[in-house]
Amino acid sequence: MKTENDNKFVAQGAAAWQEKEIHDQIMSDLNQVYGHEDCYFQINGYIYVWLVHVLPEARALEIANRGRKDEIMYMIERYKQANCPPEKRSFYSSVGVAQLPESTKKVIAERNQSDEVNALLSWDGYGYAGQDVIFARNDHFEKMRYLERHGFDAYHQRLLLQANNSDEISLQITKHGLADELLDEMFEGLQENKSESLQLYYLYISYREFPEKYQRRMLRVVRTPEFEAYVDKYGIWAWVHEDLLEYRLMSEVRYYLERHPYLSYPGALKLAQKGSHGDKMFYISAPSCDINGFLWAMFKCPPFDYEALTACFLRITTSKDEKQADIDLMKTGTHSEVMERIKQGKLSNRALTALFFRNSKEEFETYISLWEK
Repeated sequence: MKTENDNKFVAQGAAAWQEKEIHDQIMSDLNQVYGHEDCYFQINGYIYVWLVHVLPEARALEIANRGRKDEIMYMIERYKQANCPPEKRSFYSSVGVAQLPESTKKVIAERNQSDEVNALLSWDGYGYAGQDVIFARNDHFEKMRYLERHGFDAYHQRLLLQANNSDEISLQITKHGLADELLDEMFEGLQENKSESLQLYYLYISYREFPEKYQRRMLRVVRTPEFEAYVDKYGIWAWVHEDLLEYRLMSEVRYYLERHPYLSYPGALKLAQKGSHGDKMFYISAPSCDINGFLWAMFKCPPFDYEALTACFLRITTSKDEKQADIDLMKTGTHSEVMERIKQGKLSNRALTALFFRNSKEEFETYISLWEK
């Protein structure tokens, strides 16, 4: 009897010892997951990079499938710590990324242990397989918890829209937007006057502005009511202003400027080229109009609108260190003295203003033809 008990105790001990050996090896393997700075020399100097070292996918999946919480939590933490700190990423010419394999993240999603899930979602999201697990469970609060940190992929965004839960959709759009393929389909549908595309358009802009490339597409595609609905909530990014002037009616541009009274220089140049006298005066009267930028844009667009130029010169921004001699010459010099100075080089803003208000088209337009084409 004693021998049987001894054998039982030894077998139990052997199993515990074997488990300890496996666990120790796993923890040792996980300690080999790390990131570090490295550099190499090229002809123009040292190149700095961030390298990461991770486990083979099969090993990471094996650890997850064992189901030991301490190992899974440590694995998540090691992968997280292997990534380059965000504030240092711009320093490196390339940055490696440490991510758990999708198969491993699927196991974590299936386990649905809050501490494991929270640890992972604090820095990374699930792939397609893990997101599929969430949608299979169809737990509203789980979806919302995920969306607080990460957006769903395009396929699962479609499922989200089909389910039509306003809280889930609003959180997806507000925090993450929509996938390009969904926005592409929406704009294609708008061109075909599809009601579902129009509905999605208004839904999207109720929560979020479009990124640059879809601002450009919006300006080409939407009707006036949809354009006005957008600009009632959001401005157009400065580097898209040229498209605003190129593709929208001038009445719509005025509608825009009533709400967002500023144009970048490319937009101002388009306005100077296409706008009527009334359009130009409307913009000049806007409180946030870049007077100097618009004035120089109008210099590029003869024949000149002298009333609009006058309005700009009355508000032009000048500096304190401008050459007083040039200013005095433009005010009181003879025609020949002014023409001689014009040929020598550009004038400061105050001197140019004085030249303009001499009210000599010959002198002013000679200067513009020489220095501001």
